[in-house]
Amino acid sequence: MGAKRSPRSSPKPSTGPPAILAVCGQEAFLKREAIIEWTARLLGDADPALALNEYDGASAATSLAEVLDDLRTLPFLTPCRVVRVDDADAFISRYRSELEAYAEQPSLTGVLILECKSLPANTRFYKRIEQVGMVIKCDAIKPFAAPRWVVQRMREAHHKTIDARAAALLCDQVGTDLGRLDAELDKLALYVGARTTIRVEDVELLTGRCREEQVWGILSAMTAGKQAEALALWEQVWQTDRAASARAIGGLAFTVRRLLAAKKAQEVGASVGELRKIMMIWRDDQRLKAELAAFTADQAEQMLCRLLEADVAAKSSSASVRTSIEKFIIEVCRPAGGKRATG
Repeated sequence: MGAKRSPRSSPKPSTGPPAILAVCGQEAFLKREAIIEWTARLLGDADPALALNEYDGASAATSLAEVLDDLRTLPFLTPCRVVRVDDADAFISRYRSELEAYAEQPSLTGVLILECKSLPANTRFYKRIEQVGMVIKCDAIKPFAAPRWVVQRMREAHHKTIDARAAALLCDQVGTDLGRLDAELDKLALYVGARTTIRVEDVELLTGRCREEQVWGILSAMTAGKQAEALALWEQVWQTDRAASARAIGGLAFTVRRLLAAKKAQEVGASVGELRKIMMIWRDDQRLKAELAAFTADQAEQMLCRLLEADVAAKSSSASVRTSIEKFIIEVCRPAGGKRATG
């Protein structure tokens, strides 16, 4: 699988299964992949119901005594027992000294897997884990590296090739969350069927880039007071997207909320990287600048109010979503006192 080489692991010096595995970092997808891989490796063909115990480390009800009892219980019809503590940051802090002591004399037949966000390398516990097991670091991927990850993941998970431009477009459209990217790759692989190459047009069709650009075009035309253009673009969305009635208001509102969040972040001095993340525009700073400059924060807030009114009208009266959006466009574009009215 494409994620197998991404986590960085400190080597275990001794032979046999690791006594403790710490899977740490901010990238949830890589952590999940590493845990699944190691659990399968440790248990083999054994029934997990007989050898796997899972705990919520964030819960105060999870006690170290229970965890250690499971680790020290002899395995039945399995090579070892695996005890996993998810979201273990608080658990580790609560029982740090006891866990350090356990690492001095760990169970010979149990493997403790700790999933956490942070485990500083300068701590005594980290060093003791390295002596009896390993630390697997699953750091968030850098935006510039995401397209390369997409290409590798598609090849290894689906035995298909994705064009470099298509990979870049997918990251631009979806962002760099690996879980979301992996889900989109699953859809793309299923969509192309026996075809072994994924192209730009496949990504455009399945991720809705064309539709998003149409939505942005509607909002831009409205801001410029171009009522006819905005209505024409809305008609295109309606005619080409069979699901438009179900998601039209939500799609418009999502775009406006994203813009409003970015405008507010920009006002308090957010970095370009932070603005990219909010706007979900990863590789086109010119587009980022243009979209941020297209609206004021006040305009965005007023449009959200109008969209709420349109949503209520569509749900509580005989007005259709199509009619509600048309009314929204007309009212936003209507001049008031010689100026366009967004409120």
